[in-house]
Amino acid sequence: MTKFLPLAAILAVVAPSVLAAPPKASAAKAAPREATRAALQARLDARFAQIDTNKDGSLGRAEIEVAHSQFVGLNKAAVSNEIRQEFAATDADKDGQATVEEMTAATPAEGRAGVPQALAKLDSNKDGKLSLAEFAAAVPAPSLGSTADFLARFDADKDGKVTAAEYRGPGLAAFDQIDANKDGKVTAAEQQAARNAPQGR
Repeated sequence: MTKFLPLAAILAVVAPSVLAAPPKASAAKAAPREATRAALQARLDARFAQIDTNKDGSLGRAEIEVAHSQFVGLNKAAVSNEIRQEFAATDADKDGQATVEEMTAATPAEGRAGVPQALAKLDSNKDGKLSLAEFAAAVPAPSLGSTADFLARFDADKDGKVTAAEYRGPGLAAFDQIDANKDGKVTAAEQQAARNAPQGR
């Protein structure tokens, strides 16, 4: 979990210039592992099989909508849990309120100047502190797309259904783009090269 991600999101709402610096990578993060095309295809095929509830070998709109709604529910629950954890970490004295001092202590150095303004804007009852509800209200909802977005991305022949081959397509194409030597494996060096490459290549 990224440390103070919701708090950073809160500050980004009210003090974007303060948070212009990119986040620092965690030193504890594990080095990227080598990935194989076969393993990726197996994961994609397993996920396809889960979504294809009628087992006809294609994903219809109804199956996509059910899977999307399950994903949205899981994502909302994960975000809500992360917000609660970050609020608890910010609320040092555990009184259920985040003060300007607690928020400042919990914010990366480059964002601290924006804390008083953030608190003033988000403090809806104007008591000089943030409750969990006020803290959570400032975190932008994740954008998860729609069934139409899913079909636009995966339904290559535009017949209103997604086959297993179509479902694999974008993921495997992205893998192949990163796999510079085309050996069916993506090494840490290839992952780093892809991250460093100009966007839109």
